[in-house]
Amino acid sequence: MTTRALTGVDTARKELFLLVARAFADGGAAVHDDRFGALAARLAVADEPWLRGLIRWMARHDATRRLRLAAIAELAHARGKGTRQFVGQSLLRADEPGELLAYWLRRFGRSLPQPVKRGVADAAVRLYDELALATYDAPGAMRFADVLALTHPAPTGAVQAAVFAHAINRRRGTVSAIPESLPVSRARRALYWVPAERRPRLMEQPSAAATLADARMTWPAVERWLLGTMTAAAWSAVLPSMSYRDKLASLADLDRLGVAAPGLEEELAEPASILGSGVTPLDVMAAMRAVPASRWSRALRQAAELSLANVPALPGRTLVLTDRGDLMSWPGARLSRADAAAVFGAALALRAASVTLLDSGTALAVRPREPLMDVLGRFGPGGGPAGALPSRLDGYDRVVILTSPHAAPESADAVTTPGQEHVITQVSSGWFAAIAHVEAARTGSWPFACVTSAP
Repeated sequence: MTTRALTGVDTARKELFLLVARAFADGGAAVHDDRFGALAARLAVADEPWLRGLIRWMARHDATRRLRLAAIAELAHARGKGTRQFVGQSLLRADEPGELLAYWLRRFGRSLPQPVKRGVADAAVRLYDELALATYDAPGAMRFADVLALTHPAPTGAVQAAVFAHAINRRRGTVSAIPESLPVSRARRALYWVPAERRPRLMEQPSAAATLADARMTWPAVERWLLGTMTAAAWSAVLPSMSYRDKLASLADLDRLGVAAPGLEEELAEPASILGSGVTPLDVMAAMRAVPASRWSRALRQAAELSLANVPALPGRTLVLTDRGDLMSWPGARLSRADAAAVFGAALALRAASVTLLDSGTALAVRPREPLMDVLGRFGPGGGPAGALPSRLDGYDRVVILTSPHAAPESADAVTTPGQEHVITQVSSGWFAAIAHVEAARTGSWPFACVTSAP
């Protein structure tokens, strides 16, 4: 390969990984199908081991899931033959066979090569069971029945055959009797047969939690079943099955309805729950803002400190500038942009190896391992201008600027050394991880190993 070709491949790797890094920042909501697909298709031919390594690495991060499926499809399309095992083993969740096929049909048309068809069928056999049918087979996506019709997988045993048949009947709207081998589907149908006006009363029964568990009803499913109105009894019934993150986000509803929630205060401050959930100080502070001076306050203060462990520690020297001017006072979901910038900046500063933290141009002291709340207490009330960057930036490895969309171009222009700036206008927990990944894209320091053998 010529030097020019190598340079082009290196540029493609960096641009593709930059799109992946941005998916962390926006929660995976934006999928740049055309550009990402074109880059992945090029690398599938020019550097297949690198693309395989990227796909393996993305499998560990939910924010990159849709981009991973696009990369799988592009690699399978470029390889042609011999892709059955690769596709079959690369699909990890029960909605992914349908999502992969939807991407394929949109990008390559209705011609589905036999190795891809068989690989998707293998994945369907491995992933499609009754719980998956209850969880992932929903309107608005490619249904299980559509995947079955396109790939014709052979079920393994009578129970999976019943799952396949029920998926097809649901798609056609011809469900009559549900076999006893599908108890979850039977329990869920029994719930939906209950008239809407009687459903809140059913939640008041001592057996409500067990009834919902038998039907594998998540709390969003229960909310839809109750036609959007969660009662105190309904919250009590679903709390045992809710994730830590969902419980944290629902505290305001629990308080408003006076839900007792025994044991929840201890769980909110439980280190293993906090670390396992991946919540960051932004998530915890948003919950604190939603339930100020509440029964949860002590536990949430502890959770805010413990959640710092979920913030990556940036190496080298970091300059963090928070803009808390008038344009940052616009409300967000629960924190204003100014408050979110303060929390993000303080958390980043407490985890960084070496940091200078500026609040609208004023330097704030940050001591190692001091409480997050102490650092947040040093921020001003907001409303001040962004403040100028220091005149010399050559001693810093990166500059993180938290500002409004209107001030972002000026802030980016103020950084005289291109490539070291991160201008963030929509603060989110995903940006904690995205910063390091954006830098990896710029330098070509990949967080994964390239592989040469088939997965």
